[in-house]
Parts: sequence; structure tokens; C-alpha cells
Amino acid sequence: MSDMVTTQDTRARWSRWISDTYFPLSLSYRDENAPFRGDLKVWKTDDQDFSLSRLTSDGLVYSRDQSQIAADPESSFLVTIPQRAGVFFEQGGRSLRCEPGQFLVERGDLPYRFGYEQANAMWVFKVPDASMKHRVRGVERYAQHCFEANTGMGRAFVEFLAICASRFDECSRDERQRLFEQALSMLSLVLEKDDRVLVSDQSQLKSAHLMRIERFISARLGDPELGPSMVAEGCGISLRYLHKLLSEIGHSVNDWIRMQRLEAARRDLCDLAEGVSIGEIAYRWGFSDQAQFCRAFRRRFDCSASEMRHRHRDGQGAG
Repeated sequence: MSDMVTTQDTRARWSRWISDTYFPLSLSYRDENAPFRGDLKVWKTDDQDFSLSRLTSDGLVYSRDQSQIAADPESSFLVTIPQRAGVFFEQGGRSLRCEPGQFLVERGDLPYRFGYEQANAMWVFKVPDASMKHRVRGVERYAQHCFEANTGMGRAFVEFLAICASRFDECSRDERQRLFEQALSMLSLVLEKDDRVLVSDQSQLKSAHLMRIERFISARLGDPELGPSMVAEGCGISLRYLHKLLSEIGHSVNDWIRMQRLEAARRDLCDLAEGVSIGEIAYRWGFSDQAQFCRAFRRRFDCSASEMRHRHRDGQGAG
């Protein structure tokens, strides 16, 4: 989608494009009597609600109220990266000012106001609620902060979004989905290394421990000896407290480790060449028994590892 809006008569069309691209929003223009200029380009996957957009427009304010949320069956997060001018964001009683060189995370399931006083350009990465929460624990906390986009992984994330847009048309349907999943993985690394979120709510100590546990497990998934005792010792907590923390989010320690290993194996099955055997992938992620891995994989994904690989290969061919 790409077009230019130049008169007051087309503001309704701009509003419709915004709602179709993100979710229903109300728009307030800086000058209701002046012509409005805006441009919107969108790159979107076919089978999920991921999208990347490049938005440029004159100054305005977007707002989302409870009635719009109630009428919207889907929930999403918007990751917004302003590039020409700063933006303001108000949600949940907090106000942020996000400048070029930073980005922010907007929750679509709560009312908010977002805007900019002058002409601006920005990238907006839309992520389905379920996908975001699967990759980032306690993602709601991240809507309270601005994040660095000029250095390190934050800059790599923003640059990767630009690569996604420039190469999107060259990719198959399945490859496009993988591009956005990779962008989400990079985003999760930026968010979860930011220690400000560990002190952003009343359960700050539990949040800090859970973050350390997740990081510790993620870094050692390939170790077949990884288990509750190693995690507890590595995170400086008692074994009993470790089990209590994980049970509060609905998992046992071993189940959580197994689930993360299976997700890593699934990604390798889709990403790596056919020459890498299923057994090699299983051993790479800490499974010492291939038969056990195959049973666990089928329970988790309702198909065998070989079927998963074939589906991905066939999807690329169709694309």
C-alpha cells in the first residue's frame, strides 16, 4: 500500500489506511483547516498479522479508546521508531518522549495517545500479541520505557527492519514470515537485556530472578547436563525457590527447559540445510536420546520432526 494524501477530502482515506494497517484509531490533525500530507508503505505476511510499515506524515495525534479495543478481536503490539522528530506516548498513566535514535513499544490492548507536532517519518513493526508474549516474558512492562536504537543490538534491529523492507519482494511467502520472526528475536534481545524493567513493578525481585533464570537456560540449552540444580546454582537461588518461581508461571523447570530446546530445534529444522540430520539437531540442543526427542517433538508440535522439515521445504517451493 502506498499513496499520497494532499487534501482535506482524503483524510477519511488516511484514517482508514491507518486503522487497516494497525488497528482502529482516532486521528486529530494539528491544523484541521490545512491540507494534510502523508505516505504509508506496508510489508505484510500472508498467514499471520506481522507487518512492517514506513509512515511519513504531517503532525497529528492518534488515540485509541476502550470502545475501539472492545470491538477489535485481535490484539497486537506496535514497535515505533521515529526518525525525523520526537514523538510522545501516553498509556496507563505514564508519559514518554521518544526521540530519533530510540524506539518504544505500544500496547494495543490499552487506551493510549501517540503523536508528533511536526512532519515525521518512522518505522512501525506490528507484532501479534501471542507472538510477542511467546518470545518476551512480561512484555507489558516494556511499554513503560524508550529503548536505544543508535548502538549495539538496538541499531542492528532497526537496520534489519530496513533490510526486511528492501528484500521483502525477493522472498518467498515462508521466507517473509521467517524474516519477521528473526526481527522479533532481535527485538527480544534488546528488550530483555534492559535491566530497567526489573524494577518496574512490585514483584521486582521475582522479575529479576525469572529474567536471570531465562537468560541462564537460554545460554546453555545445548548442555545435556542442564537441569534444575545447575540453574539454581548458576542463578544464586535455592532449588526450592527455583521450582516455586517457575510453578507460578505455569511450568516445571524441566518442562521449561524441554520447551525451549524444542523451539530451538524447530527453528533449526526450518533454517538449516537438509544435509544436517535430525539427530544432529537433537544433540545440538541437549537431547541425548533421539527417540526421546522425536516423541517430545511430536507432542509439542503435533507432527514429526521430518514432517516439520518437509512442510517448510514445500512451503518455500510454493512461495
